[in-house]
Amino acid sequence: MSKLRERIRSTRERRSVPFGFGPRGREAESQRHMLVLAEVADADSAAAATSAGADALLAGGDGIEAVVEAADGTPVGARVEAATSAGADALIEAGADFLVFDDAQTEAAALLRPELGHVALLTDAAAAEEDLRLLQPLDLDAILLPSARAAATVRDQLLTRRIAELTRKPLVVPVDGSVDATQLEVWRDAGAFVALVAGDAAAVEAVVAAAAAVPAPRERREDRPNALVPSPASGMMDEDGEEPL
Repeated sequence: MSKLRERIRSTRERRSVPFGFGPRGREAESQRHMLVLAEVADADSAAAATSAGADALLAGGDGIEAVVEAADGTPVGARVEAATSAGADALIEAGADFLVFDDAQTEAAALLRPELGHVALLTDAAAAEEDLRLLQPLDLDAILLPSARAAATVRDQLLTRRIAELTRKPLVVPVDGSVDATQLEVWRDAGAFVALVAGDAAAVEAVVAAAAAVPAPRERREDRPNALVPSPASGMMDEDGEEPL
């Protein structure tokens, strides 16, 4: 399993919170509800993005070894739209954690390496239902969405949720350094648990700060447990165990 997938799973988990006024655990309080994936061009920008707090990095296939070294343990993915089986082996050898690919251009054999995570590119947010369902059987870490507008509309959110529901995969949404926690919360609630940002360290740092401020998902009403309160008559029994008339 890729480190990216592990981090996405950790983000999606709902940690238990004590009832009443008991102390909250450090783990629950420190949980992040949105990850930041920084797109980098070289080793220098990789080091800067890592220092800015990015959870993972995305680079091109060329020069991936230098990016992995500069990342200092932060997961690094390679964007290779027309990936090959041999190319996947080379990425593993270079230390890449995951591959971002185009399913229409990539060799099927390139996805057979369990050491490498896989993120599929989606070119059309309004793709047909059958095209989205085709992605269900693939063992994917996530799906990378097309470019998104800064302020999502209700339609944008519904289309994004549709993708998540039909593919049954977590989503990655492109953003810029101006995005705030409220916008990230909108995308997260639609199924996008990872924000992809391209830019300098300041842009990455801004998105990391916004992601840290995203609150936990609100429980839907049907998910909330019902409190069982005994009725006043429940304890009123006569000596024979019968309720009084």
